[in-house]
Amino acid sequence: MFIRMLGGSRKVEANSLSHELGEMVSGLPLQAVPPLVLARAKVSLLHNIAVGLAGRRLERVAHVAAQTHWAQPAEATLLCNGARVNAEGAALANAALMNIRSQDDTHAPSTSHPGSPTIGAALAMAESCGRSGLEFLVAVVLGYETLCRIGRDFDDQFTARGFRAAALLGGFGATVAAARLLRLNGAQTAHALGLQVNFAGGVAQVWREGSAEAAWQIGMGARNGIVSARAAACGATSAAQALEGQAGFFQAFAGQRTGWEQVSQDFGTAWVFPEITVKALPVCAILQGPAALFIDLVRQHDLHAADIAGITLTLNPYEADYPGIDNAGPFASAIATKLSAQFCLGLAVTDRRITPDSLARVTDEQVLALARLVTVERDQTVVPRLSRLAVRLTNGQALHGAVEAPVGKPDFSACADFVMSLAPEIGARDAAVSQLIAAVAVIDSAPDLKPLIAACAGCTE
Repeated sequence: MFIRMLGGSRKVEANSLSHELGEMVSGLPLQAVPPLVLARAKVSLLHNIAVGLAGRRLERVAHVAAQTHWAQPAEATLLCNGARVNAEGAALANAALMNIRSQDDTHAPSTSHPGSPTIGAALAMAESCGRSGLEFLVAVVLGYETLCRIGRDFDDQFTARGFRAAALLGGFGATVAAARLLRLNGAQTAHALGLQVNFAGGVAQVWREGSAEAAWQIGMGARNGIVSARAAACGATSAAQALEGQAGFFQAFAGQRTGWEQVSQDFGTAWVFPEITVKALPVCAILQGPAALFIDLVRQHDLHAADIAGITLTLNPYEADYPGIDNAGPFASAIATKLSAQFCLGLAVTDRRITPDSLARVTDEQVLALARLVTVERDQTVVPRLSRLAVRLTNGQALHGAVEAPVGKPDFSACADFVMSLAPEIGARDAAVSQLIAAVAVIDSAPDLKPLIAACAGCTE
């Protein structure tokens, strides 16, 4: 049953998931987010902005499109060059930029990259609305919460049906962040989420072909989140059970409706941020642990291509079968190689590191020869994001290693060290990068985003 009008928007059904989330998102006090969660949010914020700035030379289209087609009114700043465009264009381009190196943060239980779409939208809306740093950071936290909760029990089903979970889910984080920063009420936020259901999409064929739309999938999620929130602010409404209904989001994209009741459980008291990881390497999150482990083994034992007789990587079946992971080539582009266990492990031997430039060497015969020596095995007993590695050497010896804990949970100080190491790839002076780190460190006490935006601009001069 629908109930009374509120704030110009008809309230959705009181028992719908959209309604529950809308009320929770709009009603949570700023002070309700624990300091430890805010601290983890700062790590993700700093990491995602830094890897975005380091990817400026790789992102050649989204920022041009934003400046060409979404230039007016000038509401928000493009991180890549400091140009001013409208909020939707800034969200799209900045989210794509943060994703372009495939080094943005990850939520393993939902197979998503919540940071780039959520932060991309939140930066644009907070800047255009003149919100405080704390309002911005809390909006980011709530965006992560909603996105990750919607996806965490359904990512297997999304993937099995050919969808890319990160693309499907990105708009939900963006919608919630934008709605919170627009200060929408519960009913309006619920309708914004329902509208976003209709914008959700993105298929995983990108990983099978190595095509170039992966970052656009994330960027469009950020843009659509702002569109959804602004439409709801103007009075647009949506289906009450757009998420859990018989023809709603979970049925359409996952083929099931059971389990959605867990999405809102403990919202605002149990937080997903402790599950978020950041990437030290510009490769798929599934390969972060194995690639780092193998690079360490190669360096420790001074291994070279002639020493390798075979490599066996054992993963959880879901991760081993994820599109693009078990792929020995041929490769169309670095979009494919950064997903390929074979190519990444081969590159670990030849280069003893992995960079965006090295991933583009798709015809390097030495790397390809090593890739052909890599076997990916599946073992149901292996926990996702953990793995085992066995290396057979040509002298008859064998080396073994295992990833026994998820990687990528640095504290702010360690994240700052990583960001400083990116200064050459960002193309910025150490002093400018230090200023960026300092601006993020105190973002929750800043009256607005001007210091952060200025620090980003300082890294592009």
